[in-house]
Amino acid sequence: MEPECDKLMMESINKNFVDMDEYRVTTELHNRCVNIIARLLNAPLGVDEAGVGVGTVGSSEAIMLARLACKRLWQKKRKAQGHPYDKPNIITGANVQVCWEKFANYFEVELKEVKLREGYYVMDPEKAVEMVDENTICVAAILGSTLTGEFEDVKLLNDLLVEKNKQTGEWWVYCTILVFEVELEWDFRLPLVKSINVSGHKYGLVYAGIGWNIWRTRSDLPDEVIFHINYLGAVQPTFTLNFSKVAFSLKDSSRYNEYKVAETLRRFDWIVPAYTMPADAEHVTVLRVVIRQDFSRTLAERLVSDFEKVLHELDNQGLMP
Repeated sequence: MEPECDKLMMESINKNFVDMDEYRVTTELHNRCVNIIARLLNAPLGVDEAGVGVGTVGSSEAIMLARLACKRLWQKKRKAQGHPYDKPNIITGANVQVCWEKFANYFEVELKEVKLREGYYVMDPEKAVEMVDENTICVAAILGSTLTGEFEDVKLLNDLLVEKNKQTGEWWVYCTILVFEVELEWDFRLPLVKSINVSGHKYGLVYAGIGWNIWRTRSDLPDEVIFHINYLGAVQPTFTLNFSKVAFSLKDSSRYNEYKVAETLRRFDWIVPAYTMPADAEHVTVLRVVIRQDFSRTLAERLVSDFEKVLHELDNQGLMP
């Protein structure tokens, strides 16, 4: 990170972020960040209205908190209507990060996955909406898939759900993003987007893990999931799990697989993960290169050169997959 950030972190290393009573400025900074992000995401806020959100240790915690809020809102609604509320489900693409599976497992929610297919490695909005029923607490959409970096069509998903709601009921979209893309209409400008998770550390350049979850309005975060504690001095609200803080395809003529490429690249000090896609596309194996902002042209040329050396070496070995 920049030397100014290094200095700031070292000067603040003895501060306890959790103790809001003793270190009140940390709370002010947290709330300011929430407000900035909420407005970046076009939350429907008045001029003097504060954004609704929370900073977390990462996106996994943020996603679980947001889903708990969805589950509690759905349960309250079902109870009020006199309907069963013991079988909630969430709908995602099969390309979601493992924290979604953890949430479903830990908090007893059925996970409905939209299967991927070759050539289309993100959630299909039409298939997702077909899976929605009265027990659906949310539909998840990702901008920046873990597997391929692709964006899912949040606008189409929202529009399809709007049409379905006219016939059946009310569902909403949860959006988790890795990057900002201002040209796309995907954020709180869409009426059914109720909460958004933004990662604060996906591309490096920061030392500490941090995630953010922003809710559309205060009514989208039920009071029942917020705790108020006073054993650090003043009464403070808390809603966290942690108390402390390629566009083309090549003709298949392979004699070795992606795992061998990744393994050989390590000799040149490159860590390039190789992995298979999820169910129904598991026969597709990919290599992922994540480019940081400070990745220089010199490093890029070195990476390409080392790739060429590895491929030339493996070609000469004539290995079979």
